[in-house]
Formats: sequence, C-alpha cells, structure tokens
Amino acid sequence: MDILFKAAQFYKDNSRDIDRALFEFHFADFPLDELLKVLSAYQNEDGGFGHGLEVDISAPESNPFATELALLICIQVGVTPEHPLIRKTVDYLENTQEDDGDWSFSPAIYEHELAPWFQGWERPNLNPACTLCGLLKELGLGSEQLHQKVERMFQQLAVPDDLASDEYYSVRPYAYYYLPDWEHPQREFYLSGVLWWLIRVHVNGKIADSGHFFDYVRAPYTYTGVHLPEAILSERLDMLISEQADDGGWPTPYNPMWRGWFTIQNLLVLKAFGRI
Repeated sequence: MDILFKAAQFYKDNSRDIDRALFEFHFADFPLDELLKVLSAYQNEDGGFGHGLEVDISAPESNPFATELALLICIQVGVTPEHPLIRKTVDYLENTQEDDGDWSFSPAIYEHELAPWFQGWERPNLNPACTLCGLLKELGLGSEQLHQKVERMFQQLAVPDDLASDEYYSVRPYAYYYLPDWEHPQREFYLSGVLWWLIRVHVNGKIADSGHFFDYVRAPYTYTGVHLPEAILSERLDMLISEQADDGGWPTPYNPMWRGWFTIQNLLVLKAFGRI
C-alpha cells in the first residue's frame, strides 16, 4: 500500500490529465465514462488520436502512435469493442492504412515539435503496423483486409535476427503482434524468441529499467508471463518496486512528461502479479 500511497502523491503534483485519470480509475473510484471523456479530448473527428497523447508527437493531428496508446488504454480499462470511441478509432485505422500495410504521418505532423527519432521515421515499418494490429486482434477488431495487409508486410520485413539484438524497439513488433492469443503458424516461434530475448537481456543486464522489461510480459497469463523462470520474474518485480522514485513516480529515460504514463504501466504490472 505504501507503493500506491506514494504514487497517489505523485499524481497530485505531476503528469497529464489522462495519466491522473488512469491512476484514479485503476486505483480509486474514477468512473469509466469520466475516464473516456478525458481520453476523447485527444481524439480527432477522423477517429485517430493526437494532441500529444504520444508525448514525442506534439501535433494535434491524428497519428498511428498516439492511436496505439489509445487502443492500449481501452484494453486495459475494459472498453467494449462496440463503444463509439473504439469504433471511430478502427474507422481511422481502416481509412488511413497504406497499401503496403503500414500507417504514416500526415504532412501536418512535421509542422509541430517532433522527437528526432520520428523526424526520420522509415516506412514501411513493423512498428507501428504490427503493434497496432496486435492490439486490434486483442479487441477482436479490424477488417480481414487490414490484417492481411499487415501480415503480408510482416512476412516481407520480419527478421529473426531482431530477436538476437539488444535493442528494445527491435523486439517490440514481435511482442505486440503475437502476445494476443490468436492462431498463426509462426506465433510460438517468435514468442519463444521474445522469451529468450528477455532472459538474455536480464542475465546480461542490458535493460536499465524493469518497466521496459515488463512491456513484453504484461501479466502472468501471457506466453512470456507463463514461461519466464519464476526466479527471473521475482527478481524483476523486486527491481521494479525499487525503481519507484522518492516522489512516488517512476523515472523515464525520455521526456519527463512520460513519467505519468510509465508510472501507471508499472503499477498495473505490479497489480497483475499481486505485488500491490
């Protein structure tokens, strides 16, 4: 409870409205409809999300990375696939997907502050295509055509060597694409690669913070949650708790505005594994 008490103090003084609303929803009595009102302020008429929901993309216009975050939020808070907010989001993704299966930035995105790594983003790219598609699969949404386009791109661009690197973002598309429970002949192959990547980087100490580690675990019932050795899971959970800062939030190697988001994600991991 001390973890939550400290986090509550952090949210009183820090973070964005959406991060505070998420904390209050998951750990207090904030109603779902009120949370979705906060989230909908980041949604545009086309159904996509912008307005800095993805901190590193400040433009108000819709972009796929902010939309990915919105889908993850909806999954975590239990929004039904029939909800108008999600339906509008899916319409955006259906309408803006390119023929190669990817999603791109509109020119207006570049007219606002944009993190350097996004300024030269190369496409087509498994990230965000596979991450978006994996979240849609988790919701049971997206047309057959949308998923087929992403699958074709995956078969063209997937490189098993990505899972042998030390790069967190190289592994991200494979984890997001396959952690949802769906039938695919290569699913166990790539998930076992994600599993061994987690084991290797843990043993080698290649991931500085445990929050990034748990992005590819999430909960005890996922493939990686089930198959990771208990000793590694326990050690990583201990590390995650120890990384909470004195002000109640978790640090981030990125823009400090991300702290509210990373803090709620870490708290949800601790909750899922029974540590709070």
